[in-house]
This record gives sequence, structure tokens and C-alpha cells, in this order.
Amino acid sequence: MARKRSIAKVIYEYSLHYFPVPGRAEASRVALALSKLPWEDVEVSSVGYEIMKNSGDLPWDMLPILKTPFGTIAESSAILRFAGREAGLIPENPYQAAKVDEFIEGMGPLARALDSTFGISDIKKRIQLRKELFEPQGAGTFNLKLLSRKIAQSETGWAAATDEMSIADLKLFTELFGLFSGNYDGIEASVLLDYPPLLEYHSKVSNEPRIHRYYQNFLKDEIRWTFHPDAFEQQKN
Repeated sequence: MARKRSIAKVIYEYSLHYFPVPGRAEASRVALALSKLPWEDVEVSSVGYEIMKNSGDLPWDMLPILKTPFGTIAESSAILRFAGREAGLIPENPYQAAKVDEFIEGMGPLARALDSTFGISDIKKRIQLRKELFEPQGAGTFNLKLLSRKIAQSETGWAAATDEMSIADLKLFTELFGLFSGNYDGIEASVLLDYPPLLEYHSKVSNEPRIHRYYQNFLKDEIRWTFHPDAFEQQKN
């Protein structure tokens, strides 16, 4: 199911609010699209974000948020778990569900890897610091090696070694490969060539029928090109 956007005279019960980039809301967008919830994707500008923050619309002064008939949910992982439950992407087996939570929590350092570079206005310095993240001793390299090892160890090929795709896969797939979309200057897609297990994982998830169908709605030359099945083939040549 394609994500729904608001149109005239249509009121959706659920609305996801985030900046107009994949980022930390993308996994929840996919989960909502795979659920049966009536929802809309609300893109927030930097000015809109300040207005929301100053008006008290953001429980923790951050985006994304999900507005529901019951109230507002903040924090990307909480939103993902809510949407993932509606989409049937949380295992019923308690152990597997716990391993999904474990994997999501374990991804924290990857999600925060670029945080220290966002406030740097000097583009040359920003690019230099981001490149250093993926040098041999960089934090980015450490995280890629760890994730590559975790994927290689999974007997099922899914992120948390679950029987089926879970919200851990949505988070890993969107946040990891979204880093290499070109949206973050200084981070080259060719970095991934050193991690064959991650490229194999990309192929597995991007070709999963529901994921493949979802991203068919997006052009390959826009910011979500890294989520298409053949995204990194050119890097191999």
C-alpha cells in the first residue's frame, strides 16, 4: 500500500510529522504504509518545526511525532513499534520480539553517528569530519563492521534473526542505506563495497515484495534511490 498524503476534504485519523527526508521517520512511514491505518505523511519545514516546538506540540521537543486519535506519540522507536504492531511486523514469539527490541536499541550508535556534524556550517570541515567517521578507526566504520557481523550471523538473513521481516529490518534498512543516498555530503556510497553481507542484506530487503512495491512509488533518481533493488550495482562496477 502506498503512503497516503492529505487531499482536500479528507481527514486522516493518524498523521506522521517529520522533515521532508527519509531520516528517522522512514521506517515508521513504511510500517504505516503496510498497516491498515488511515494515515497521512506531513512534511515539516524548519520554520514549521520551530512553530510546533514553541506551541508545545512536541512532547520531547523533537520530530518525528505520530498524532493518533488517542494522543501524540513521540520518539522514532516508539512510533515504529506502534506502527509495526499494526502492520504485523512484531513477532508473536516473546523471545524473537525481545531480539527485535535488542537490535533496535543496538542501532543507537549508528543513528547518532552524524549528530555531531549537523551543526557545522563550514562545509569543508563538515565533509572532513564525516569522511573521518568511515576511516579505519572511525565510529562509522566500527558500526558498519558490527552490523555486517550481525547480519552474517543471522540464520534467517533478517536483522534480528527472526523468522520473518520485522520492524528491526525496517529500521536497519532505511537508516543504514539512507546514510549513503547523497543527502549527507561527505559520505560516499562506495563505502559499502567493503561490507558484502550488508549489500546482500540490502538485496534481500529491497526485493521483499511489500518493500519492493512500496518503493516503486518513488523515482530512482530522488532521495530514496538507495531503497531500490539495484541501488548499489553501479558502485560495484
